[in-house]
Amino acid sequence: MKTPISYYGGKQSMLKHILPMIPRHMTYVEPFFGGGAVFWAKPQSEVEIINDYNANVANFYVQLKTNFKALKILIDATPYCREVYQRAVVIYNTPYIFTEVHRAWAFWIGCIQGFSNQIGSWRSSQLRNKENLLNFNKKVAFTEAFSKRLDLIQIEQRDAVYLIKRLDSVDTFFYIDPPYVNANQGHYGGYTQAHFDELLEALTTIKGKFLLSSYPNESLENYRKANSWSSNDKDMCLSASNSKKRKTEALTHNYDLNSI
Repeated sequence: MKTPISYYGGKQSMLKHILPMIPRHMTYVEPFFGGGAVFWAKPQSEVEIINDYNANVANFYVQLKTNFKALKILIDATPYCREVYQRAVVIYNTPYIFTEVHRAWAFWIGCIQGFSNQIGSWRSSQLRNKENLLNFNKKVAFTEAFSKRLDLIQIEQRDAVYLIKRLDSVDTFFYIDPPYVNANQGHYGGYTQAHFDELLEALTTIKGKFLLSSYPNESLENYRKANSWSSNDKDMCLSASNSKKRKTEALTHNYDLNSI
């Protein structure tokens, strides 16, 4: 399956690299869920926990799981329209005066119609039919299969480091995709080097396996060397750019790929 939303910083383009790297496990945990491209694409695990500290993100998945029909009605009735998008942004920014299903609708519209799939700026285009078709196709693809996939999962809205420590076990696999330090973090702005260092330190103590996505980082290199973590970095196209700019996706893991 593909993710039900288009999400800034999503890992769709990295799936061909990430999915073969997932080791055997019983419990699957994503502490920074976002669009959850890896979760939606991988086979179902015995136990699955998804987490996002952003209340609007967590609420979207709760509504997708428990209130799909009402959410689907709102989405299907939504045109590709700047004014509607701006209304969704207002709801996103003042969530607690609106219903939970309208908050979920606003999050979906904010991502789908947002420039570079970021909430805040509408994606206008001279090729209006192209954008209308994209919006229509996303609505058609938004089916109850997404809701069914969430039937057995646990949804959390916790601090990621806290959750990693609480859910750690020898049978747990963590796919970890935090906001990237010193990069455009979309609506996750404010994730600092100190937060990343706290995450890296927590990963030195776990019994389970982890796969971490990030950009290259001096602190990360130090932790890789000190803890004998493996690396599998990939040169990728910067998808949010209209140029041919490249980026390096740093993949770090604490297990032997030959043992998968």
